[in-house]
Amino acid sequence: MKMNTGCKFLALAAMLFTLVIPACQGGGSVAIQVSDITGPGSLDERSVADYSVTATDSRVVTYMWAVDPPSAGSFTNGTMEVATFHANEVTSDTDASIMVSVGSPYITPQVTSRDVTIIDTNQMPRASASADETEIGHGQTVQFHNESTDPEGDDDIVKCEWDFSYDEDDGFSSECEENDPRRQFDDPGVYSVQMRVTDTSSITDMLSTPLTITVVENYAPVITGVRHSRTTSEAGNDNEAVELQVDFSDPAPADDVFNVTWMSDHGSFDDFTDPSPTWYPPDYPVDCDITVQVTDKFGLTASGTCRQWVTGLPVLNNASAPGNVIPSQNLIDAFGGTVDPASFMYPSTADDGTVVFLSYWASFSGASTGGIPILQAVYDYYSDDAYVHIMVNEGESAFDVSSFVNDNLYEASYWALDEDASYFSMTNGWVGGASTLPQSMLFDRDGRCRWSYNGPVTFTVDLYLAIDELL
Repeated sequence: MKMNTGCKFLALAAMLFTLVIPACQGGGSVAIQVSDITGPGSLDERSVADYSVTATDSRVVTYMWAVDPPSAGSFTNGTMEVATFHANEVTSDTDASIMVSVGSPYITPQVTSRDVTIIDTNQMPRASASADETEIGHGQTVQFHNESTDPEGDDDIVKCEWDFSYDEDDGFSSECEENDPRRQFDDPGVYSVQMRVTDTSSITDMLSTPLTITVVENYAPVITGVRHSRTTSEAGNDNEAVELQVDFSDPAPADDVFNVTWMSDHGSFDDFTDPSPTWYPPDYPVDCDITVQVTDKFGLTASGTCRQWVTGLPVLNNASAPGNVIPSQNLIDAFGGTVDPASFMYPSTADDGTVVFLSYWASFSGASTGGIPILQAVYDYYSDDAYVHIMVNEGESAFDVSSFVNDNLYEASYWALDEDASYFSMTNGWVGGASTLPQSMLFDRDGRCRWSYNGPVTFTVDLYLAIDELL
């Protein structure tokens, strides 16, 4: 059965009465005379007001304040003569009773009350939002932020809804109720994004102007090449710096903008954001990668890498060999038969990818033949790497050379003939112009001579160390 207001008041008064036990004195009890409750008769929701009462009996020591209904608000210092009332938020104007029970252990409590009205002052929330990007590529995401406020406190907003394809004619359609959602847009187009907020009184507000997100067809750039002027540099020698170039394309959009970033754990760049920078080798031998990353304006990236070798070996100059690189194959006639070098091509451009060891020898030279077993061990050790071992014979026929090689079971990458010693005469400058056999030299991956030796190779530690640096 529903209780009317008068019954509710009597029930609350009875509750307050029991809080102070009256005591008999002289065979009876004496009621306390209490003034009316003073304080505002109406107040806005969420406001604060003081209410007070005065008792005529100095023996009063107990004050008990209460409000009906309890949802209307609450008291602080509710056991004092002056109590502070905190009005709650209401969804409509609400009538309430503020009551106080005044008493002591010796006097019958006196309960008094007054009516107040809690006024619903709720105001409309203010919808506001932002996006971290307004133009993206298809398949990418946008982070949205709810920045709405409410005059009565932002916690008055209890719901946030988003429509990511808003059409004013079709009205608002809630697709998400997250506060700060991240949304992926798969199809190119222009999207209106609308947001609606609702407060505790079910009052709503939407963005005065929807956010506009433009989605364009976009693809990651494609690196078609990472070019470098040389693969091997001398440590600390800026004259052997590497000129770099990244080549890339991008299918869409046509007005895309790109950022280029070069990276390496070793060495340094004159400008690591330039598509064509210069890389300076470090002061120590090392093998390292140089990586380039191309990023479009929507954040899609592509990466490419080139390998660099830094050696402590300087380039050995040879005025007789143009460009200081290994001459092309047509200067050597390779013999066929058991050993077939027909597929061999001498390196003539950067990044050929091979380290080349070349040795001039003759079977009639004891110094030459004595060192071949040692060079055989070098070949065996590196034959599985990017290493080419060429043995160039001077002044002998193909039959004599083939017989010598096969009789002794010698191996090399290639056995070649220089029957009139013309090639030897042109290239012996790599070992200071010496005209005697045997001679040996080592070329880096760019075809530049980095190590040479005149005479029989009987001690190979230096050769092993040089090969290791160049590989």
